[in-house]
Amino acid sequence: MAIRFVWMALVLLSCSVMASAQVKPNQQPSADVQRRSLDDKFGRSPDTSLPDEMRTRMAMERAENDHRKILEDVDKLNNLSSEVASGYHERGKISEDEIKKLNTIQKLAKHVLSHALGDEVEDKSSKPMTLAEAVDQMKAAAANIKKTMTAETRFEVSAVVIANSNEVISLAQFIKRTHGKTY
Repeated sequence: MAIRFVWMALVLLSCSVMASAQVKPNQQPSADVQRRSLDDKFGRSPDTSLPDEMRTRMAMERAENDHRKILEDVDKLNNLSSEVASGYHERGKISEDEIKKLNTIQKLAKHVLSHALGDEVEDKSSKPMTLAEAVDQMKAAAANIKKTMTAETRFEVSAVVIANSNEVISLAQFIKRTHGKTY
């Protein structure tokens, strides 16, 4: 009886080794497996009851909506930076309301940066600047983001947008730090 058990275990082991040797290691996963992994990556569960054409159309519509939202954020970013610049030039200082706008500007710039597939980097330039220069540079960088994003399609990734978004973020931080030192 024990010999039979050992014999059966050896046969099963050899069959499983032969079966695993038949799988090609460089074989690409099927399109369905790839689609499921992409859907899972973006947190969306695949709806296998829908035809491929409809799923593709829905994905394209989602991407278009995401791009429209980013363009709206870029527009808000540009408007807020213009408001901060005009408010600063009128009063000669940054008000508490403008600090709130700077926080929003920073969040919007981070959102645009992540959409452009960029990473936030620290500003390495150590050249001293005045608060007025920082406000004007932030306004110019936000205008450049808007100009670039409205000229591009949703399929393009721009290094200019990434660089300007990082500049807006670091300038907003600089302005908030400088504002805090004036009190």
